[in-house]
Amino acid sequence: MVSKAFFTGSKYLVEDNDGRYDYLRLDGERFLEALATAGQRVVGLPVEADDQKSAYLKSLVTLNGNYFAAREYEADAKGKYLKHDERAERRFRIKTAERLSDLVDDLHTVLSAHDALVDAAVEHVDRTESGEDRQQKRSAARSTLLACTNDAVSGGWYPTVESYYYSLSPGELVAEDRERRKQRIEGTEESRGIRELLGKPHFHRLGKRDLRRIRHVNRESPGADPRVWKRLLEEHDWYVGHERDRSVASGPTGPSKR
Repeated sequence: MVSKAFFTGSKYLVEDNDGRYDYLRLDGERFLEALATAGQRVVGLPVEADDQKSAYLKSLVTLNGNYFAAREYEADAKGKYLKHDERAERRFRIKTAERLSDLVDDLHTVLSAHDALVDAAVEHVDRTESGEDRQQKRSAARSTLLACTNDAVSGGWYPTVESYYYSLSPGELVAEDRERRKQRIEGTEESRGIRELLGKPHFHRLGKRDLRRIRHVNRESPGADPRVWKRLLEEHDWYVGHERDRSVASGPTGPSKR
């Protein structure tokens, strides 16, 4: 478990940037700023829901750890075209597909934690407030948690997807990188690509309902729409399955009213 200071705030937290996203440092630990902000809002939410808050914070810790693991994976993949080592290339594609598959579960976990905390917050308000105050505080709790989950998805989960996508480009020659990434996603006559691998029964990919849920969080949270849902459709369509896919059947329904 990471230091609680990331969720409670501390004068010893140091702001930093990895060249792509801002993060906070403390005693050798790193935590994405977007996820820390979401966690601090959850901790400060004036409702009695310790178990639900704990589950939500745990999902943020998982997202954070997986982001930095993805950046290390991306760095390790640089310069490795693997054109003349079929076995190593096959292992690389399978491993990348496995990690992308795990990210679908991570998305479901944070969305489920969101739903449980919204339910607990509304229940707390209903139990402690009445009249106009009840409705206002219900709306405020929902809005706050939508903002938190938008930060978690857009500033923690999606950057991890993005990092694995970048790992498919060896990073030396632009034209050749683009072609190699396409081969790794689409495959060739001789080898399966990541798109095909993610369609296999033991893998998961995003479903249309997952996209609808992400779109709801992006659009309904306070502030501008980060359009993660649109980027997934336009830039990572290979990561999105169809309604019959197992990943959809096991995922959360949407859009949610929470």
